[in-house]
Amino acid sequence: MSLRFPGATKSPSTPNRKKSLFSNPSTTPAGPPPSHLTQPSTTPVGPPPRSSFFTSSKSYTGKNTFGKRGATPGRRGFVVPSSSPPLEADDDEEDVDVEEDDAMGDVQEYARDQAPSPEKSAFMSSIMSAPRGLKRSRNGQVREQVGSDFANVARGLTGHAPSAAFTEPDNVLLQQEVILSRMENGRNMEAAQEAATQLTRLWAQHADSATKEGKLGPESDDAFTKANYLTTLLLQIHHPHRLNAQQAPRTQNSSAVTKHGSDNTCTIPRALLDWLDIYHNPFPDEFHAISQNSPSPSDHDRFWDAIYASLVRGRFQQAIALFRNAGWEHAYTAEEDSQPDGYSQRQLENIEEVAEHAARLIESCPAVRYDDWDVKGSDWKIFRQRVRQALKDLERFAGEEEDEDAGLSKQGENVFSMSAATKRAESKVPWSIFTNLKLSYDILLGSADEITDASQDWLEACIYATAWWDGEEDGTGLVALNKGSLRKSITAGQRPREVDLSPIAAYRNRLADAFAYVTDTDEPLFVPETMDPIHVGLGCVLSDGVESVIRLLRTWSLPITASIVEIAALAGWLPKARPRSRELLEQGFSSEDLMVLSHGPGGGQREQPGKLVRDDVLSEYADALAGKHVLHSSDGRTEREGWELAVAVLGRMDDEMEGERKIGELLDQIELSDEARVDRILLACQELELVEQARGIAERYADILATTTHSYGPALIYLARARSPAKLKSTLGLLASLCLIHSSTYPAPGDLDLQLASLLSGPRTALVALARMDTDAANMLASHLSGYATLRRFYQLRDQGQETVEVPGTLCPLARAREAAKALLAVLASASDCIRGGLYDPNTESVLPVDGVLALLGELLPLLGQRKRVFSQEQVFFLLRVVEDFASAPSRVREDGEELLGACLRAFGEEGGNASGMLRKSRSDLTRSSASGGLGGSSWDMLASSTMAMSRSGEKAAAVEVARGWDWRKGLESIGTNTGGEGAAGRDVVMMVRTALAQEVAKGWTGGVGW
Repeated sequence: MSLRFPGATKSPSTPNRKKSLFSNPSTTPAGPPPSHLTQPSTTPVGPPPRSSFFTSSKSYTGKNTFGKRGATPGRRGFVVPSSSPPLEADDDEEDVDVEEDDAMGDVQEYARDQAPSPEKSAFMSSIMSAPRGLKRSRNGQVREQVGSDFANVARGLTGHAPSAAFTEPDNVLLQQEVILSRMENGRNMEAAQEAATQLTRLWAQHADSATKEGKLGPESDDAFTKANYLTTLLLQIHHPHRLNAQQAPRTQNSSAVTKHGSDNTCTIPRALLDWLDIYHNPFPDEFHAISQNSPSPSDHDRFWDAIYASLVRGRFQQAIALFRNAGWEHAYTAEEDSQPDGYSQRQLENIEEVAEHAARLIESCPAVRYDDWDVKGSDWKIFRQRVRQALKDLERFAGEEEDEDAGLSKQGENVFSMSAATKRAESKVPWSIFTNLKLSYDILLGSADEITDASQDWLEACIYATAWWDGEEDGTGLVALNKGSLRKSITAGQRPREVDLSPIAAYRNRLADAFAYVTDTDEPLFVPETMDPIHVGLGCVLSDGVESVIRLLRTWSLPITASIVEIAALAGWLPKARPRSRELLEQGFSSEDLMVLSHGPGGGQREQPGKLVRDDVLSEYADALAGKHVLHSSDGRTEREGWELAVAVLGRMDDEMEGERKIGELLDQIELSDEARVDRILLACQELELVEQARGIAERYADILATTTHSYGPALIYLARARSPAKLKSTLGLLASLCLIHSSTYPAPGDLDLQLASLLSGPRTALVALARMDTDAANMLASHLSGYATLRRFYQLRDQGQETVEVPGTLCPLARAREAAKALLAVLASASDCIRGGLYDPNTESVLPVDGVLALLGELLPLLGQRKRVFSQEQVFFLLRVVEDFASAPSRVREDGEELLGACLRAFGEEGGNASGMLRKSRSDLTRSSASGGLGGSSWDMLASSTMAMSRSGEKAAAVEVARGWDWRKGLESIGTNTGGEGAAGRDVVMMVRTALAQEVAKGWTGGVGW
C-alpha cells in the first residue's frame, strides 16, 4: 500500500526507495540533483564550508575520546545521506480505498513525516515483540540474549578473586548498620525503599563521583568508589529515589509547581537521569564552555550537540537558555547554508521565531511545569502530541511560499513536493537550522534511533532509550502509524499496560531489551569491554543480572555487598532468596517440615555449588566485622565494638538456627572483661531475641565475678538475668549464713560494692535499672533478696548508735529492740517454713536456708526476758511453734543447724583473723552442704575464718573489732560442754529459748507485761 499525497494521483517514485529520518523525497525520475551534501563542493572559489552537523565537526576543546558526532559508521543521526533517496512505488499496487482514506487521513499525513526506517522498526520489534529471555538483532531476527554472556564473564573475573578487605571508614559501617537494623524492624517494601535511599546518600559521601574524562566508569580506582558506582545504579532501577539536590541538580523552572508526587517519590526516568548527572558526566564543562563561547554560543561547532545532550539528559532549562541566547547572527551553520557572511535579516527573524517556539514548547514540558517525570503518563502523552504538531508547523513554515507573514500556523503545499535542493534554497528557515530543530523534536518524541544517535556511549543509549520510553508496547510512540498499527493501538488502549500495573518490572525489561539492542553492533563505542570490570558490571546491571553484580561487588566492598543482598532479599529481587525459618514456622510448618524442605541448618542452599547464597555473604561480612576492635563515629558520639555489629548481621541470616549457632561461637570467644561489655552483649542478644545465649553470657560473667572479686552485687544481678534461681539462692544463702556466723552484717557497710549497696537501700536504683532491662529478672532478685536484706536490717538496728555504723534516724532502746525483733521473726519465719509440724518439705521456697534456724533462735535470747515487753502475744506463740517444729524436725536438719551454730560460737573467739577467701569457694562449699547434709564443723570453721570482717579500705586484712549493740554468743562459749555428746549446744540453745518463752508467757498471763 502506498502513501497518498494530497493533490497527486500517484506518488512520484524512483527505484529502490529507502526512507530514512533525514532523507527527503525527490521528484527527479532518474536520481537526485547535485548537491553540496552529496557531491563535491560546487563553490567556485575557496574550500568547502566548515564542518557541520551533516559532516565531521571540529573536536570539542576538551579531550573527547568518543570521537566526533557523525564520524562513526553506526551513528546514523550524524552521517550524510548518500543521496536524496526517492520514494519507492510499485506500479501494480493499488491506492487505498476511499473509505479508508477518510479514516486514515491524519494518520497518513503523520506517516509521511515519521516514516519508520527498517532499523527503527527492527528495534521496536525487538523491544515490543520478542518474548522475555530472547532478543532480536537490529535486522529483527530473534537471537539469544546476551545477559548470560555477561554473567559468565563476571563469573570468570571473580572466580578466583578474594573478597575485599575492609577499607571503609568506621562511620560508614556504623551508619549502615543503623539503617539496615531499621529496615529489619520494618520488613516491608517501604522499609526497603527508605533503606535504599539512605544508603545511597551515605555511600555518596565517602565515594568519588567524578567520571573518567571521555570514558565510562569512575575516575578513581578506589574499590569502594567502584562498588558505589554500580550499586547506586542498581538501586535506582529497583528502588528509584531522588538523590540529594547538591549531588544531582535537575534544573527546573524556579516557578514550577509540584503536581505529581512528593519529595519522597521518584519515577525511574528521573532516577536514571539523576544517576547519570552524578556518576556519568564524561564532559562536565561542555555546556558552560558552549554557553560562554565568544562571540555567541551558536558559533561553537558543538552548539547543537549541547542542545541534544541537554534534551536527552532532561536538562531542559539548559536547552531553553541555548535556544534563547544562541546569538544566531554568528551561527557557524551559516557557512553550511551557503551564507559565509552570516544569515540575512529575514532568515534571522525566522530562526528566532522557530527557536522561540521550540523554547516555549520545552517550557510546556510536564517536567518543567510541574516537576512531573512520569514520562509514560497522560501529561507527557499530551505533550508529545504538541511536539508532533509543532513539528508539522515547523515543516509547513519552512516550506511556505505564498505568504511570508503567515507564520507557523499557515497551511501550505506539501513540503515534500519539491526536490531537496530546491527546498533548501527556498526554505524560510535555513536548512541546517531546520534539520537540527527537527532532530530536537524527534528526541522530545522519544524516537529511539535519534536518542541513540545523541548518546555518547552505549550506557547513555540504554538509559536514554529507557528513560524516554512512552510505555507503549506496540511502538506507536516511536514509529509511524499505518492502518494495522492504528487498529492495534486502539485494541491496546482498551487493556492496561504492563508499565502501569508493574512499572519497575516493565522498566527493567525495557532496560534489558535496550541493552541487547544497543550493544548489537560492531561500533567500538557501543560494545562493552569484557576485560573491564566496570563495563561488565554495568552490563550485568542493565541486563538484570543481579547475582553477577553481587559477585563483582564482593571483590570491592563487603559492606556494600551485604547491604545489597539484604535489601534485595527483603524486596524480592534477589535470585533464589528463601523464606526465613521463623517465618515458615509462624505459617504452621514444623521443624521436621523445614528439614524435609531443606530449610534446616545448612540445608538446601549449599546443594548447588557456585550459586550465590545470601547467608554466605552475611557470614563473611560478620567475620570481618568481628575482627575489628572498636569503631568510632566521625562526631565521636558513637562507639561500638566489632562483635556488636557482627552479632546484628548474623541475627538477620535466613537460616536462623545457623545464625544462632554462629552467634554463640562468636560470643564464646569474647573476653568478658567488664560490666559495660557484658551489658552490650546482653542488649544485642535481647534485640535479636537470643534468650539462651543471653542467659549463658550472664551466668558465665557471674561465675567470673564469683571467682575473681568480692563484687556480690553485680554477681547477684547477672545471676538473676541468667534466670539461675539455684545459684542465686545459693549465693544469698551463703551471705546470710556468713552474717549469722559473725553475728554482724556481711559484707560490712564499708565493704559493700556500689551495686549491692543500691540493692539493699532505698531508692534501690540498681533494682529499678534492672527492671527497665528485664522485669522478670528484677522480680526474681527482689524476692530472693528480701531475706538477706531483712537479716542485715536486724543487725543494723541492733548496732544502731555504735561508732562504726551510721543509720539515719536513731530510735529509743525499746523501739529499737521491738523493730529488731520484728525483723528477726520475719527471717525466722522464712527459714522455718519448710519444717512446719516437724516435717521437712524440700519443695517449699524460702529466702533463707533452714540451717540458720538454730542460730536465729540464739539471736533471740538477748531480747527475751526483758523488763519491758518486746514481743507480742502472737509473736511469742509463733516462736514456741518454731522451737517445737525444729525440735521435731528430721535429724539431718537438726545436725546442719547445730554445725552452723557451732561455727558461730567458734568464730566468736577467732575474730580478727585473715580474710582472703573468694565467693566461689564459699558458695561451692554451701552447695555441697545442701546436697550432703552439712559442711561439717571443720568446713564451717574454714568458711568463717576465710570471711572475717575486712578493714574499711578493703585493701588489706586487719583485725577489726565489730562494734555490736549486743552479742548473744558472749558468755556462751562453753555451751554444751557440761552435758557433752553430739548436738549438746543445740539442745542447750533450744532449752534456753523454751525457758525464756515460758517466762514470757507466764508474765503475760499473770499481768507482768501488757499483752
